Amino acid sequence: MSRIYKVILVDDEPIILRSLKVALPWEDMQMQIVGEASNGEQGLKLIQAHKPDIVISDIRMPVMDGISMMKEALHQQSSLVFVLLSGYGEFEYAREALRYGASDYLLKPVDHEELEAVMREARKRLEQEAELQSEKDYLTRSAQALSSLLRERLISSMLEGNNKPYNPTYWLQGWDLEHPYVMLIVGFDDTLEVNRWSQEDRKLWFFAVGNVLGEYGGKRGALTVFPFRSGEWVLLLQNGNMEEAEQTAREIITLVKICTKLSCSVGISRQHSGLDALFACYRSAQQALLARFTGGRERVYADTGDTTTASAWLQEAGAGSASADRSASAALLYWEQRLTEAIAGFDRSRVSLLLEELINELRNMGKGQADAAAMMIELVVGVSRRLSDLSEEPLTAVKELISHIPLCGTLDELELLLRHALLEYTGRTLRASAREDEVRTIQKAIDYISGRFHHDLSIDEVSEFIGLSCSHFCVLFKKESGVTFLEYVTKLRIERACSILRNTDVKVYQIAPLVGYQDAKYFTQVFRKMIGMTPSEYRATVQVEIEH
Repeated sequence: MSRIYKVILVDDEPIILRSLKVALPWEDMQMQIVGEASNGEQGLKLIQAHKPDIVISDIRMPVMDGISMMKEALHQQSSLVFVLLSGYGEFEYAREALRYGASDYLLKPVDHEELEAVMREARKRLEQEAELQSEKDYLTRSAQALSSLLRERLISSMLEGNNKPYNPTYWLQGWDLEHPYVMLIVGFDDTLEVNRWSQEDRKLWFFAVGNVLGEYGGKRGALTVFPFRSGEWVLLLQNGNMEEAEQTAREIITLVKICTKLSCSVGISRQHSGLDALFACYRSAQQALLARFTGGRERVYADTGDTTTASAWLQEAGAGSASADRSASAALLYWEQRLTEAIAGFDRSRVSLLLEELINELRNMGKGQADAAAMMIELVVGVSRRLSDLSEEPLTAVKELISHIPLCGTLDELELLLRHALLEYTGRTLRASAREDEVRTIQKAIDYISGRFHHDLSIDEVSEFIGLSCSHFCVLFKKESGVTFLEYVTKLRIERACSILRNTDVKVYQIAPLVGYQDAKYFTQVFRKMIGMTPSEYRATVQVEIEH
């Protein structure tokens, strides 16, 4: 039976509370509302009483605001998922909320479809965290079961006719984790691309990589090789010789590339000993692999225990000084303005250059994946708002872009993602602008034709007037009007001739020059071809219709 996730709603506006209760399919989402509060103080009491999984809260409320409530609640229950609601003018509050641990925020009035998507994502996050929480138990149980699994392997081999192909004592001693060991985590570099694969493609490629690593690990004497998470494999090496581990990692990168054409990097843990240290060993290798974000793809990263750079950044972020906030905000505004100007000017090469400069700046600053992702999300939102103000056309699929940013495993992958999105928008708006120019140009030509069709009007005269070559004008005119220039002018002239014939007694030979024909005989031929009768016959037919 699937778990039901508990939700608490906190807002000082009763109408919003009622709306949130009835607008979403809570039961279908495997969620249940267990409490409602009108301010942060009441909300905190409900949280302490019900231990919910998710809290949806307004930011500005009497007694205690949403951010203060969230900070206190997360201090007591760190696994809580907070979704904050904010008015348009409260963006700075939302930034502060995200910094203190909010999962997401939505602008009021709340789009119920967007809220449903956020809640489903929150449930997915809770499920993933529960899975991560079980990692330590999983690794420990796996290690404890290895001895029995190896005995089963030995017995199975003997049943197949192999007379003790392995030395049981050797295998059991090999799993003595009291001796030093290191862990290698092999991870795909193109994490965003891997997430786009179908389930069948993932199984196929993971099977291929697993075979390659399993065979290689066996030759290198690895204690075990197994897939642990999607796109990630774990190898345990006995003795913990770092030089040998790095050489092994380099060979793995090359082998995977040759055999599967896939790019990967390897994180190496520090030396550990003992079964209890298995989880810490995994975290060490995982921490090492995080350096790939700024270091790049197809490389080996070892956990040296040096956290100077990370600590410096954490101290800077944790300081929370007003000057630091102003500096970060000013930098983002600077990049927002430059990128918006380049995009609005349809300068694709400038956009690419600015993104390259921005990514290099992040790399030089040593920003980690989470920090860089947060900054880029804020930048994308800012650029989209600026573009919307300029042209009422925000960035395409902003929500999808924002959801993909945290999945980028390297700065290079992040740059490719942003470049694709911004250049696609630039190209699309450029085409739309060109289309508008074409429409205006042809309308200008039509206006000119309407005022001069009764003269001896040529296609050269009109194309010169609007500043296009004759051939380009012909193609564009047919594209926009659906007829050729000559067909359009002829239709206009004959329609005017019909009007004169219906409403005046002007002679036929006198009408011809009034509508642009110097030869009355030719005018009659053109008229008969279009109307199906001569001008005189047309006038007579019209008079008969009027009399009756």
